[in-house]
Amino acid sequence: MSTIDGAAQVEANGTTFHVEVTGHGTPVLLVPGAGGDARQYVELARILGQNHTVITYDRRNNGRSSQRPDWAETSVDQQAGDLVALVETLAAEPAVLFGNSTGALIALGAALNAPGRFAGVVLHEPALLGVLSNPDDAMATVQPVIAAGVETGGLAGGAEAFVQFAAGDAAPLLPPDFLDSLRTNARVLLEAEFGAFASWRPEPEALSGMGVPLAVLSAEQTAPFFVEAAEWIASSAGVDRRTVAGGHMGFLDHPTELAKEIDAMF
Repeated sequence: MSTIDGAAQVEANGTTFHVEVTGHGTPVLLVPGAGGDARQYVELARILGQNHTVITYDRRNNGRSSQRPDWAETSVDQQAGDLVALVETLAAEPAVLFGNSTGALIALGAALNAPGRFAGVVLHEPALLGVLSNPDDAMATVQPVIAAGVETGGLAGGAEAFVQFAAGDAAPLLPPDFLDSLRTNARVLLEAEFGAFASWRPEPEALSGMGVPLAVLSAEQTAPFFVEAAEWIASSAGVDRRTVAGGHMGFLDHPTELAKEIDAMF
C-alpha cells in the first residue's frame, strides 16, 4: 500500500516526481510512454481504481515533475531506476506494472533490475526497436511525420505530430492538458529520449530468467514492427504474445480491455 493518497511531489533517485495515488486494493503502477505524462492514463486509472490502488507518475523532466532546462540525456536504465526508487520511497507492496510503448521498456527494465519489487509486468506495444530485423523501416515510418510537424510548428509541432500519429484513431481522446504539456516539453521527447530509448535492448537470457510474471500485448491496429518487437520479447521470455483491441495507444479508447489484462496478473 502506498504511503500517500491523492497527488504529491515525491523525491526519489535525485529528482522530484509528480505522483498520484487513487483507489484501494492490490497496487498497479502505470508507466507512461511518449510525453512521460500520467494524464494520458486518466481513463485506464479510473477503471482500475475500482479494484486496485493505482499509482501514476510523470516521468523524469516530464509533465508536472521537476524540470531542468539543461537536462539533455537519459536512458532506459536511468528511468527504470527512477521507477524502482519511487516504489521503494512510496513503500508500495509488490505492484503490477503496466507500460505502453517506451513506457513498456522502462517497466521491463525495472522488473529485470529489481524483480522482487513487482508482482507482474504487462507490456503493451513495447517500442523495442533495437531487436528489429530492419529498424530503418520503423524510423522511416515516423521520421517524416515528425519532420512535417517540426516544419510547421517547431519542436512542439514535431512532438505533437508524433503522438497524434501514434494514437491513430484514438487521437481525439488525448487530454488537452497532456497535449499542452507535450508541446511545452517537446525537447525532452525529441532530443533527450527518442534516440536513447530506441537503442536499448535487454539480453534474451535475462528475459528467460527474470522471475516476474509477464504479459506481452500487441494491438489489433498496429505497425508490423511493434508486433515483431513484442514477439521477440515474448519468445525470449517463454510466454505467449496476445493481441488486444485498439491501436498503439489503445488505453485511450479500449481501457476496459486493458484493465482486464492487468487484472489477469493477480
